[in-house]
Parts: sequence; structure tokens; C-alpha cells
Amino acid sequence: QNQEETHNFRKMDDYIQCFIRTITPSWKAPADDIVKCNIAASWSDTSRMSGASWIVRNSRGKVLMHGRRSFSSVQSTELAELLAIFWAIESMNSMRKDKIIFESSCERARACFLSPSSCSETREIVGNICDLVQRFQHWSLDHVLETRNVLAQRIATSVTVDHRYQSYIALGGPNWLKELIAYEARNDAPLS
Repeated sequence: QNQEETHNFRKMDDYIQCFIRTITPSWKAPADDIVKCNIAASWSDTSRMSGASWIVRNSRGKVLMHGRRSFSSVQSTELAELLAIFWAIESMNSMRKDKIIFESSCERARACFLSPSSCSETREIVGNICDLVQRFQHWSLDHVLETRNVLAQRIATSVTVDHRYQSYIALGGPNWLKELIAYEARNDAPLS
């Protein structure tokens, strides 16, 4: 098992570099042949509920699909954020998205990628994320400022703040965020 852990850490080191970069503050559309998947998480210490979301857009900023999921009995912010990232990557793999940029503003998940030895309770899921992301032809996993991840964050927060526990995946964007979606598509910049 020790040899397997060493192998997994070596694999993680190969992928950690992408989470080190912090990208500019406003949302930017991807290149024509690539989609962008913004990922967010929200966690409640009192209820131990977490919300996860992802939103996929094309090069014109058009929302192709989005998803929201609730998790119960989540013990930490780190785990909530890593569950959100894993679920988003797993969803994109299931939908056969092959050229994709993942963006997340999950600070604690980033810390787990940068220093897996200090996050022993999340080591397994970090390894699973690193294994899963290898299935894509072209990918990056970038850390972004919260201002670049507003849409995904609002969807994730709807679980823990608004108690919207229904998990779903849908085409297009959520109707209650249509103005923000249109604004970002026009301006490549978030509305605060």
C-alpha cells in the first residue's frame, strides 16, 4: 500500500501545477473548440450539508448545461469542495466532454492539491480526482478568484442558504440567474 500511495502522490504532483495558477478576476470565455466548466461548493457547519454546482459554457458564453447537487453528513469545507470538484469532473466525463477547462474558486480544495500530505483525510478523493481527470483529451483545472465564479457559487449556495436540496442536471442555465448569465456572456466579466 505504501508503494501505491507514493505512486499516487507522484501522479498528483504532475497535476498540482494547474491548481497553483490564479487566473484573472473576470470570467473569460474559452477558445472555440473548448468548453469551460465552473465549479463551486457551499458548506454548512451546523447542518453538515453541502451544495455543489457546475455550469458549462461555450466560447460565446452560452450556458450549455448546469447541475446542482446536495450532499449530507459532510464533515468539512475541504471535503465539500473536493466532492464538488469530483462530481463536476465525473459529470463531464459521463457526458463525453473531451476538451474542457475546469475553473474553481475552492480555496481549501486547492490547499489539499498543493499539500496532500497535510490533508490526510482527503488524500483518497484528491487521488481519485487526479485519476479521473486523465480521461480527458485536453483539460486544465484552474483556481480562480470568486469574482470569476459567481454563477456557480450562487447555485451551490442555494443548497445551504435557500435549502434547495433537490439535485439535478439541466440544459441551459437556471432561469433565476438569466440576467447574470447574459451579462457575463456580453462582457466576459461578472456582475457583483
